[in-house]
Parts: sequence; C-alpha cells; structure tokens
Amino acid sequence: MELPFCELNEAKSKTFLIKFHNFTNSCFNIAIKWKTKQVRSLFPLKDKNPHPSCKIYEGECKCGMKYIGQTKRNVEIRWAEHNNPNHNSEPAKHLTKNIDHGFDWKILCDASNNTSIRKNLESSYIALLRPALNEQIDFQRLILFRNGVT
Repeated sequence: MELPFCELNEAKSKTFLIKFHNFTNSCFNIAIKWKTKQVRSLFPLKDKNPHPSCKIYEGECKCGMKYIGQTKRNVEIRWAEHNNPNHNSEPAKHLTKNIDHGFDWKILCDASNNTSIRKNLESSYIALLRPALNEQIDFQRLILFRNGVT
C-alpha cells in the first residue's frame, strides 16, 4: 500500500495493520510504502512570464476585418503599437480610416526565436486564414537544397 506520509497516517496505519493481521490470521503480508514529495515539487521554481514574446497573433476588428502578425517582442507592446493610429502598421492604418473601430487581440501560437522560422509560421497562418488586412508586399524565395541535389 502507498500512503502519503504524515504523523496521523503513521499512527492509523499501525492500528490498521494489527487489526488486519488479526482478522486474516496473518495469512497476508502487507507493507506500507510511505509516499513523500520533494519540497521543491510543491513550489514552482519560476513564476510564469506575464510578458509573453515570440508569438503569432491575430487581431479582429469590430467590423470583422482580421490581421495576423508575429513578434519577437512583448505582445502587449506590439498590440499597443497596432492600436495607435500614428503607427504605420495595417491595423493602425485601418483605425486611422475608421476612428470608432477597435481590435481584439489573441495569441494563435508560440513561435521560434529564429526570425525566418517565425515569419514562415506567420505566412502559413496568413495563407490558411486569409485575413483581409494582410497584404503580401514582399516575398522570399524558399531554397530547399542550398548545395543542390546529388
């Protein structure tokens, strides 16, 4: 039997074993395994990061227009930039044209710290979801075999 260790369990287990052996005429051999936890398992070593970074995110305007973006920085700071009409991003331009609109933001997934991997993941989401505010203005050639195929 496995029991969590505490003084109360230890005292009760002794009386239980005596009664069990008397009831079964000692036909069964029972051992108690005290199950303990390490102190560090009770306390997390690190707090959760309240400022997430390296994310792919989506913003949806009240009018239904959507935007997908990526950032290596803190997402709340990036979203504040998008919500600022003085900024040059597509959501900011949309808010400049439509003053009474606003965006609701959410994180779609975690992304790599590597910029090219993060941008490829962002472009995959854009290709899949086709948000209205994302316009492709530049592209990179995908090189599968840098040294050729042998």
